[in-house]
Amino acid sequence: MVRPRNFDEIDVLKKAMTLFWTKGYEMASLTDLLNVTGLSKSSLYETFGNKHDLFVRAFDLYRKERLLVLNNYLSNENVYQGIELFFMDLLNVVSKGCMTSNEAIELAPHDKEFQKMIEKDFEDIEHAFLNAIEIGKRNGSIQSKIDSLKLARFLTVSLQGINVMVRAQTNQDRIVDFVSVILGNLR
Repeated sequence: MVRPRNFDEIDVLKKAMTLFWTKGYEMASLTDLLNVTGLSKSSLYETFGNKHDLFVRAFDLYRKERLLVLNNYLSNENVYQGIELFFMDLLNVVSKGCMTSNEAIELAPHDKEFQKMIEKDFEDIEHAFLNAIEIGKRNGSIQSKIDSLKLARFLTVSLQGINVMVRAQTNQDRIVDFVSVILGNLR
């Protein structure tokens, strides 16, 4: 008879996500995963498969949560202001960088499955920016004459660059100046 689970899968995924985000896929050992999740080895394998499968699910949760946050900022009636707040808040909340950026560097070059997930993540971010830019151009909060798709791609790539700079703990003035250039392209 199968024993009932006495843990919340989402809670476990969030704990694993934080570990992978902080240490990276390769540096997160099985022992680390067991310690942080509180699961036994058998429970971890029975529920999530192997380390890679757990990582994929944790990363998917990260992507969905982060996209909800981005869309929340972009839903501001004044799209310019929403984008400004989003980028400025990155300076205060993302001390470990972006899990997408971190793992794109670590895994995407040699893991085709993960490379597809990263590409999907970038497409989702780009699409969110594109939709917001189109709304902003219609309501006048975005006045840029730059093609909306190009602008969305610029914001997507800028986001990844900022995340890497934040992770590297670079001089914050450098990032603030960069954000001002980003915002200048929206006016």
